[in-house]
Amino acid sequence: MGATARLVQLAWRSLTARLTRTLLTMSGVMLGVGVILAVSITNLSTMDSIRLVFTDASGRAHLVVTDAGADDEGFREAIRADVAALPGVHAAVPTVQGQALLADEAIPEEMGVSFFGAVGGGITLYGIDPALDTEARQYRVVAGRFLDAGVLNARDIVMVEAFAEEKSLALGQDIQVLTPYGVTDLHIVGLIAKEGPGQVNNGAFGVIPLDTAQALFGRAGRINQIDVVVTPEAATVAQIDALKNALQARLGDAYSVIYPAAQGKRVTQMLDTYQMGLDFMSVVALFVGTFLIYNAFSMTVVERTREIGMLRTVGMTRRQVTRQILTEAAVLGLLGSLLGLGLGITLSRGLIRIMEIVMAQEVREVRIPLDGLVTSMAIGLGATLIAALVPSWQAGRISPLEALRIRGNRREGWLMRHGWLPGVGLLATASVILYRVTLAPSLQTHLSSLAILLLFLGGTFLIPATVTVWERIARPWVLSLYGSEGHLGSRNIERSRLRTTLTVAALMIGVAMILTMRGMTSAYERDIRAWVNAYIGGDLYVYSNLPMRTDLGRRLESIEGVRAVTPIRYLSVNRLKPDGTKERLTLTVVDPATYRHVTSFVFADDQGNADRLLDELEQGGTVYVSSVLSEMYGLQRGDTIRLETRRGQHDFRVAAVVVDFYDQGMVLEGSWRDMRRYFGVNHASAFLLKLEPRASVEEVQERIQTVYGQRRHLTVQSNKSLKERAFTLMAQAFSLFDVLALIAMIVASLGVVNTLTMNVMERTQEIGMLRGVGMTRRQVAKMILAEAGVMGLIGGAFGIAFGLFLLRLTLVGIAEVQGYELGFVLPTQGILVSLLIALVVSQLAALWPARRAARINVIEAIHTE
Repeated sequence: MGATARLVQLAWRSLTARLTRTLLTMSGVMLGVGVILAVSITNLSTMDSIRLVFTDASGRAHLVVTDAGADDEGFREAIRADVAALPGVHAAVPTVQGQALLADEAIPEEMGVSFFGAVGGGITLYGIDPALDTEARQYRVVAGRFLDAGVLNARDIVMVEAFAEEKSLALGQDIQVLTPYGVTDLHIVGLIAKEGPGQVNNGAFGVIPLDTAQALFGRAGRINQIDVVVTPEAATVAQIDALKNALQARLGDAYSVIYPAAQGKRVTQMLDTYQMGLDFMSVVALFVGTFLIYNAFSMTVVERTREIGMLRTVGMTRRQVTRQILTEAAVLGLLGSLLGLGLGITLSRGLIRIMEIVMAQEVREVRIPLDGLVTSMAIGLGATLIAALVPSWQAGRISPLEALRIRGNRREGWLMRHGWLPGVGLLATASVILYRVTLAPSLQTHLSSLAILLLFLGGTFLIPATVTVWERIARPWVLSLYGSEGHLGSRNIERSRLRTTLTVAALMIGVAMILTMRGMTSAYERDIRAWVNAYIGGDLYVYSNLPMRTDLGRRLESIEGVRAVTPIRYLSVNRLKPDGTKERLTLTVVDPATYRHVTSFVFADDQGNADRLLDELEQGGTVYVSSVLSEMYGLQRGDTIRLETRRGQHDFRVAAVVVDFYDQGMVLEGSWRDMRRYFGVNHASAFLLKLEPRASVEEVQERIQTVYGQRRHLTVQSNKSLKERAFTLMAQAFSLFDVLALIAMIVASLGVVNTLTMNVMERTQEIGMLRGVGMTRRQVAKMILAEAGVMGLIGGAFGIAFGLFLLRLTLVGIAEVQGYELGFVLPTQGILVSLLIALVVSQLAALWPARRAARINVIEAIHTE
């Protein structure tokens, strides 16, 4: 048997000899690794699902040409010839894209909302040239046939099979589709699989001939997009990039030439910060687990002092002892990590489900990345070995003579006596990094995460110096709750400061993360509520999956009980940055003349009189910028911002800064006059209605639904219910962080179980003697519970202090990375809940060790060495 095999065999024997401790420690590793892998799988699967929606829609296309300035009106079809004539272009594939409704489909009672805003219904239609389209996209026909090549005006449609089944539609059936330009009859000639382009709009998708689509959507001679497929000889990265630049130069600024995946870039950017937060929370769970590992191996070394001394006596060297302990750590870390992989895959299913609800987007494939598996394994094994380094080094320093004389001799190290010195240094370093160091947003996020871990480490070093003080503070509470037994338990926490420190630190981190999440949620909720109350102003919200003509506003205003109506339109626009690059923004368009009678904007501080600011917007040539854009780019009132419009590039003056979270704050507000003039659009996305003071919301809602609902395919919803759904969605988005913070607390509770179990084992003889002089089983249990209660109290107090400090730092970090400054809100409820959780968790975790201590046999305990 080789030396390595013998080490593994000895390690396995030692781990199984202390099975309870091994299982507890392994559980900490398993949870930490499981959370890291689960978040990795969730993030990758979510991002891939979003990207594939866009890349599959363009299929084999290498480049995509779109209109730079308009939302959905398209551009001249003749441009396709210019694109196709460029050297290196194999095919220039045109499409007309539009949203339609099935005329017989029931009107939804509620508007869909998601992380990205309103969720459209109906069916997305692509008008294609069947002879060209297969050059870019692959459709798998599962029933019937595809569109006839060369026939561009047929009233045929091919739709996704799953969507047809959902709507009870069959091959060969005639259907009616509704667009802003009327009702059109179409004949279902084929069904395709929900794959490739069939995944557009979650499968609510169909293709029709190009000319038919142009007639349906009133875009004669116009298209929305050209997918460019290059020749095999020009398919290198450098050549495609050169072709992209050549196309952009030929077409001019009125068009955007982009890569297919770039169409989903804005969506993935919206999730980036959210997912980075999930990544950090997963690392925190394993960070807490390292305390559990360190504690377990420290106790193992103390408990095996005599055994190690015997091994040293018979010739084992310091290095071999150290290797032996590290081998045990490696075996434990490997097993915990392997179990963690299984847990992570299982946990990811639940996290992905929450993400699907939040995004209103199906994650069609759960991706288990090989690099994610390897990374999670490496982190779990590495964290275990790092946590075991100091205990293994201490084991190697044990003198044979010292070990044989005294079993389990422990001396407080320098860190226990003077650890507050490096603790203060780490806290100062973390504060400087978070407050003073500024890097690129992506690097800043990782550096901030490291600083927060340093903050927790610094807090851990402060604990030993304050244990005595905290014990004295907690003593009256413990005495009143547990009696004289509580006094014994309270004093016991000072007997093993290292163990107490690590257990309290784990509780501290769990409490701090819960409090930080609650505080951050409260800060977001306060601002989001103020914005939503203004954004979804008035009493009723009228919405359709089709653009609505502005004359509908006057008709709605004539309904009995309606006092005022204002339209809203959302456009995607390109902003030209000073460095020449483009940035996609959402332009929310309002009619200031009517908007002020229904609701108002939430203006940032020191912007001036609201009515005067609305007058400036109404005059034209001006926009409002969100506070996110203002913080991110330093845009203030009086500055200019350049946008691409249908009339070319145009500079708009910034008239005000407003609070707006739509599209993650990457939004501008403009006037209806400017939208018609510069973007050639005059349809509304929604109408906000304000009712007469005594009018019944339900009765007016029913009137509108009766008169216009079915005819205009309108969804009429009370703003109260819409706001409630928006707030529910916000709570669901933050629930992922709560889940991960809870897992950190579970790991911390394992630390409490581990520590108290070790304490009970170490004090077996002492407990036996106390039982021998009359202490009852119940009193022993109360003593152990009191010890756990003090640790819970200290961990809760430290957690609250560091949680509030971390909350302030987190809000500063959000301002740096996201460009939005959140106001600090003291989370009073979160403080009480966090402290209660710390106390409850510590007591629940102590139940098993307390029961074990109470059941100790008196005679056997007294004879224990």
